[in-house]
Amino acid sequence: MRQRLTHLLHQNPNLFSPQNLLQIQTQLTVTGRLYSDPTCLTALLNLTLSTPSTFHQATALFTHTQQPNAHTWPIMVRRLNLDADPFRIFSVFKAMQRLKRNDPVRDPYVFASLNKACNKLSATREGKSVHCHVVRLGLDYNVNLLNSILNFYSCCKSLIGYACNVFDTMPHRTVVTINGMLSGFVKSNMLDEGISLFNQVLGCSFGLELKPNYITLVILISGCVELAGFIVGKALHSYCSKTGLDLVNEVCNALIDLYSKFGHIGEAASMFNEMPERDLVSWNSMISGYAGVGDCRKAFYLFREMKGGNVGFDRVSLISLISAAANSRDLSMGKVVHGYMTAAGTEITVAIGTALIDMYSKCGSTKCAKKVFDELKDESIVLWNSMIHGYVKCGHNQEALELFNLIQSRKLRPDEITMVGLILACRNSSDLSHGIGIHSYLENDIHLQGSIILHNALIDMYAKCGSMSRAKVVFDKMPRKDIVSWTSIIVGHAINGEGKEAILAFRKMCAEKVEPNSVTFIGVLSACDHAGLVEEGLHLYNAMCRLYHIKPRIEHCGCIIDMLVRAGRLEEAHKFVKSMPIELNAVVWRMLVNACRVHGDFGGGLCLVSGFKDLNTLHGAEDHVVSSNILADAGRWDDVLKERSLMATRTNTKVAGKSFISVFR
Repeated sequence: MRQRLTHLLHQNPNLFSPQNLLQIQTQLTVTGRLYSDPTCLTALLNLTLSTPSTFHQATALFTHTQQPNAHTWPIMVRRLNLDADPFRIFSVFKAMQRLKRNDPVRDPYVFASLNKACNKLSATREGKSVHCHVVRLGLDYNVNLLNSILNFYSCCKSLIGYACNVFDTMPHRTVVTINGMLSGFVKSNMLDEGISLFNQVLGCSFGLELKPNYITLVILISGCVELAGFIVGKALHSYCSKTGLDLVNEVCNALIDLYSKFGHIGEAASMFNEMPERDLVSWNSMISGYAGVGDCRKAFYLFREMKGGNVGFDRVSLISLISAAANSRDLSMGKVVHGYMTAAGTEITVAIGTALIDMYSKCGSTKCAKKVFDELKDESIVLWNSMIHGYVKCGHNQEALELFNLIQSRKLRPDEITMVGLILACRNSSDLSHGIGIHSYLENDIHLQGSIILHNALIDMYAKCGSMSRAKVVFDKMPRKDIVSWTSIIVGHAINGEGKEAILAFRKMCAEKVEPNSVTFIGVLSACDHAGLVEEGLHLYNAMCRLYHIKPRIEHCGCIIDMLVRAGRLEEAHKFVKSMPIELNAVVWRMLVNACRVHGDFGGGLCLVSGFKDLNTLHGAEDHVVSSNILADAGRWDDVLKERSLMATRTNTKVAGKSFISVFR
């Protein structure tokens, strides 16, 4: 019997049911071997900790151990790391400390498990405490333990400095160390630092034997996707080609994602076609790539090819197909995907339901989107958010606002995305009354009242509704302001005809060392345009180009041209157009021709008409109207008839305007 029990204790855990393990424990207890023979206790703990269904048995066994030995403690902690409840690791570790005061735990794997638990719980203070224990006990020679500490610090942007200190003081580094540090840099938006570290590895700064592996390249290429580093990503591709890493599936998938996300779908397709072997991730990455560029047909063709090759598909495949239909605004294809899922009995999860609602909304079918929404029984706020934003996209702002009442009646908790959608609905419909109500709700919600995104949205909403006084109150009360906050208040002043206030806000922003961006300058230049502040506008435009090195866009140039022609400075406007770093478009052209009419410069206007006809620009009906008017003023009636006949051939129809009036008392 004794030999048989010993033999059973060293078998594969999968061979035993919970009842079998309980029987073995009973036999060991009856024979007195469970607590007298440490090897039996250790072996039984290993068996019971190997499967979640018997974990409670292991916990009870460990708890009733009168004198846990040096082997049972580490086993318990290491296995606990695989459990869904990381808090248990801390409780076991504390019990270890209480029972072994004079002989502290020195097993590196125990502390590595504690680090993983801290990482999972985002327990910063506890993680630092574990690090202190490691240093105090002299365990900071163990590279695996130091790697776990580095990974803990790397997972939080605010702790990346600690990760760098650990890395710099490590006596020995492995590729796992390098990958952990690179992952931390990517998560902290420090791609340049990551590439610098990669170059140090290539330069053998950490020894000749330390070389990047495929995981290193996947981390860096994925970082290029997240942090807009396409040129760096292409350079990494060249490195992969030279070292043969471009034959590894994971690297190929990362490169396909890189090229797809940056719109280089041809290069992504070449990578995909040249892969020696493709997995499901490869197919999904390529389908997602076609979805991203709105090529619905190719995405569907690839899906059919994938199914024909017996690769199978998953939720990601279906969501990518739905996104392809949404991005190409192909309602019929979207319905085909939805019908296929229904016929196949596919479970409509929250993620798939959200994608379907978004697709139908983008295709203008809120009726179908609402049907999907009503059929889903899940009370996830994510679904409500999709429906709210879907209504807003289609201009059904009142319907979006009505959903907020249902959310409140069902005791659901709105999040930031919910409230952004509702504020947009108020802004688009100029519904100041509802906007004030939503603002009041936010001020009473402790979870949302500090959101800078929502405050920025409120400023924009109040400005578009014509209530700059309320926008200013929101702005002034913000404890922290970003560039979007300043831009919103500047643009708000501009669209409400408060040019001097816009310039004053711009100067305050610069005084607080907040650097303006391209959109900020559109707002402040527009304010100068409408307020007639020509010299101020020209000065700001020059500062934008020379001081902030922002490349002018047509919107910036349009503000300057309109500002000059409004002031009757046509010659300066023409000189500015000739020196523009971008090509003249139809809007600016019409602006100049109309200015020539207003100021009686018919010769200049006729030159513009003649010059514009030489440009490779399609004339719209409005262009013919402007040409016809200046030609009539100049008395060239034959040319007027010609322009009007050309205009008659245009099929463009003017969409009727809508006006929203909101009265708040």
